[in-house]
Amino acid sequence: MANAFCARILLAGTLIAVMNMPLAAPGQMPPPPTDQTPTPAPAPSQTSAPAREAPGAIYKDALHPLAVVRSSLANWSEAELAALAAGMQKAREACDAAKPDDFQGEDLYDLAHLCAFGQDWNPANDAAQKYMASKVQAHETQAMAISVNALAHIGAIDLALNTTFGLLQFPYDADVAYTVRYMKDTLEHAGSLKALTLAREEHAAIVQALSQPGPLNAAGSDATISTGALYASAMELAFFNRFAGDSDAAAAAAVDADTALEKLTAISAEDQQEIDEVRTQYRLLGTHLPIVHSTRTLQSTSAKPRIDTNFGKATVLVLFSDWCIECRELVKTMTKFAAANSNTPIHVYALLYSEDSPALGAGKVLHAENEKYMAGTPTLEVPAQTARTFGVVDYPLGVVLDSSGTIRFIGVLPRDAFERNGYVEKVLERMSKMSKPNVH
Repeated sequence: MANAFCARILLAGTLIAVMNMPLAAPGQMPPPPTDQTPTPAPAPSQTSAPAREAPGAIYKDALHPLAVVRSSLANWSEAELAALAAGMQKAREACDAAKPDDFQGEDLYDLAHLCAFGQDWNPANDAAQKYMASKVQAHETQAMAISVNALAHIGAIDLALNTTFGLLQFPYDADVAYTVRYMKDTLEHAGSLKALTLAREEHAAIVQALSQPGPLNAAGSDATISTGALYASAMELAFFNRFAGDSDAAAAAAVDADTALEKLTAISAEDQQEIDEVRTQYRLLGTHLPIVHSTRTLQSTSAKPRIDTNFGKATVLVLFSDWCIECRELVKTMTKFAAANSNTPIHVYALLYSEDSPALGAGKVLHAENEKYMAGTPTLEVPAQTARTFGVVDYPLGVVLDSSGTIRFIGVLPRDAFERNGYVEKVLERMSKMSKPNVH
């Protein structure tokens, strides 16, 4: 499913110390800053809503392209990258020179943040662990969150998971929710069934939180999660169960999340929009690919602008808007993946759409840049309506079809999704195992 905890400022493990919340898995866009609600792509509400879209929702939608562009280091200027590198270097040097035993209380907690910002993960974990052992409760959950991220970055996934299970023993707040979401996505991208185990362990707590009015706040920080984003995280259990072939358990998890929402007397327009988009994606699982109209292909002038209805062993679609430069970068490895699997065959297409007319100012520039950059790649230009068809929340959205054209997977892809042994390969392997009959 699409990850509603889209990045707003945290970047591939660099700014955890600034935001005091967990990072996303490598290549995945992490949680929003604490002063910003996740902003989904425009889509009509499927439930009762005002005749006019609320100004607040329009404002958030208008800022969404800028937020996503800023979320990728690939889009930063040389001056911004230099400033970030200088700050990280200073933090790392200070972290290397410090000894956690020389600090206590707030200073020890700040040291953990400092080391994390410098991407000095072992010292970051040491400082966080010592803070936790000191039994100081002011930032206990945040220190555990730092430890989880540090352990994941050094490859100690089992320890990170055990720490996350421990975190679930605390009152369920925004810091806990962000950390659990991070671990669920990390495990899912690694192809681990422990993602499902963790989602099950979290389920009762997140459903209870979802039934409470207003955003979920943190007890020890200013982190907050909107109702729409919390629903998206709760629905991961339904998606994971579907991916594992347990439709009954998936349906039960979805009912739990929807029943929790029924207890709310009011849901904001932007939250309802995100909820509707998640529901759209969930309902697409197990259905045949909707009709996708393509206006042209960038592969060649002679190629037909269409998705081959002979879906091969599998077909992978990658949908994104033309302003998502990071998504455009993914097309490079996507094209190599398609070539490497052409004999299988596994078909791969990028579905590129524009939210504005290419004839208008910046839109025209983007259009020309994309056309030049992705020339010769299996990229199809599609109408903006396609994003609504697939319930796009964040980018790049991956949709994987089996040989019959049935949707078996839908969700946001990390930037290394098409690398060797990457997420796409793991999704395809899982699909292959699910299609084989059980032998008794």
